[in-house]
Amino acid sequence: MDEPAWSVALPEGAEPPFMVWVNGAPREEGEHYTVEGRWLRFTTPLVPKVRAPKRGVGRRMALLAGVGVYGDQKADVVDLRYHRGGAVQHATELPIIPPEAHPADAPDA
Repeated sequence: MDEPAWSVALPEGAEPPFMVWVNGAPREEGEHYTVEGRWLRFTTPLVPKVRAPKRGVGRRMALLAGVGVYGDQKADVVDLRYHRGGAVQHATELPIIPPEAHPADAPDA
């Protein structure tokens, strides 16, 4: 793949057919993602989940007052239905690896 790709590792032993959703919307193989070894590769940018910042006194007070302070921390969610050993399995909130963290020539192991 020549263009940058956001990667999601398939669960161990995952076998096709795959059904993929991003933020609850179905995605189609070949149109929205490709399967390369044990990876799903998306060329449409995805926002990985980041660790929430530590809550300082002001942030905690705002939360206690009922004011949401996490609106700027939205991330995409990738869910997957797959087969393993003939049984249907589901995986939710799979980690997203951005292109800069997963070089194109990384081993498929």
